[in-house]
Amino acid sequence: MNRIQKVILEEKIMNEHDEALRKQTAFLGQPKGVGTLSFMQLCNSFASYAMSAVLIYYLYANAPEGLGFSKANAAQLISLYSTVVVLTGIVGSFVCDRILGCRKSLFVSRSLSFIGYVCLALPLGVPGYGIAMGCLAIGPMFGGRCLDALLGKFYDESDGRRDSAYTISYVISNIGAAAPVLSGIIAAALGYHVAFAACAVLAFLGIVVYAVTYKPFFGNIGIEPDDPLPDDKKRSFITKMIIVLVICAVVLATLFATGTLSISVFSNVISTVSIIIPIVYLVVIYKSKKTEPHEKKKILCLVPPFICNAVTLLIWTQTISILAIFYEEKVNRVLFGIEVPAASMQTIPAVFAVIIGSILTAVWTKLGKKQPYGTTKMGIGTIFWGLGALIIALLYVIYPGDAKVSAWWIVLFYAILMLGEGFTCPIGYSITAVAAPKAFMTQMMTIWSMSQSTGAALNTLLTNFYKEGSEIPFFVAIGLGVCAVGVVVAIFSKKLAVGMGLDNNAEA
Repeated sequence: MNRIQKVILEEKIMNEHDEALRKQTAFLGQPKGVGTLSFMQLCNSFASYAMSAVLIYYLYANAPEGLGFSKANAAQLISLYSTVVVLTGIVGSFVCDRILGCRKSLFVSRSLSFIGYVCLALPLGVPGYGIAMGCLAIGPMFGGRCLDALLGKFYDESDGRRDSAYTISYVISNIGAAAPVLSGIIAAALGYHVAFAACAVLAFLGIVVYAVTYKPFFGNIGIEPDDPLPDDKKRSFITKMIIVLVICAVVLATLFATGTLSISVFSNVISTVSIIIPIVYLVVIYKSKKTEPHEKKKILCLVPPFICNAVTLLIWTQTISILAIFYEEKVNRVLFGIEVPAASMQTIPAVFAVIIGSILTAVWTKLGKKQPYGTTKMGIGTIFWGLGALIIALLYVIYPGDAKVSAWWIVLFYAILMLGEGFTCPIGYSITAVAAPKAFMTQMMTIWSMSQSTGAALNTLLTNFYKEGSEIPFFVAIGLGVCAVGVVVAIFSKKLAVGMGLDNNAEA
């Protein structure tokens, strides 16, 4: 056997092995690799949600317990982080698609996030916070949406398990999203740094399990970039990226330290840019020579669902910024005779997400080919998100002035939001996996995830118009606007689905 024949034989064996891994049903009817990714997602969501739940209170708590920022600046910093962490994913998806591949990207990005949590766990003050946020923002710069892209690589377009796999990952992720109840209690009893330390521990556990299982469970799936650069260009890009990061860090630190740049101005600038970037990014991919004519139509049809997700994330970002302060100041947080910490209120959506997500997974599986189009689900789900904003407006009517809002209203609010999320969140990545041009799979996942930064950016900009006493018109306008977007997408859902090449069988 000559060398060429040997290489061909090895590739054949490797492909057969990978195909066998894809056909596995050991994890809830899915491949074992999906189980590893789901566990990693659980750990990551635990750390992320736990941190997000207490971070705003840590920011405006007086020193030494907190950092002593104003509540307005704290809310903007939360929205800013939500925006930046997705924006950096643009570069990360490029790195994943063209330099590292999904497997390496996932390990590097999660490791940087772990370092960020460790920095928050240490009493390093504002500098420690800055370093932590830097690590948490830079992490996606090496991975983008690599986990979602890697998950999609276990299925071809005709595999009816794909939607279920994304929904399973979503449900398991939201088990981790129950973390706020723990981080809130830990922060109240032992301090914020101990709560952040718990985030670091869980993030580390996810990395360890991934490192131990990725070889036997993944084979060669996702190990190579989809569209690799030449080796010399890979090294050049990474070197330039590191240099730019260092320069940006030094410049921003100097501007903030000297008072030249304020949090408010910086937030507004970044938010405006983050709305423009996904538009430009989509145009670049649309016009690329690597994008086939039939793929261009798919991209155009993905835009309305993108808008849906952006406006829903606008409302979600409010729950960890404006509404987080609302929970602490205006809500009577007594449930079943127990006063719940403000941060722990954010566990409520996780509970509903698991319950509703599980029910919807069973419903879609039962309906099979008869289930609604993914675009129909996006439209309906968006309407529910808009109704959630209208409930907040209603609360200001029912409980004027200093009157305390019953916590059960917040339970109802989150139940409606999570019903909407059950329709929109897992489906979004699934339809993107189908609509994405083959040369830009991970980058399209990042563009979809940029709907999150777009939503957070919209929230940051709208916060400029939010003033005490203006709550009713503020939330009514948002609620009606979001509902209108959902109605339009639901009406044209069939045309959008057909344009993306979706059918009921593909979405079962």
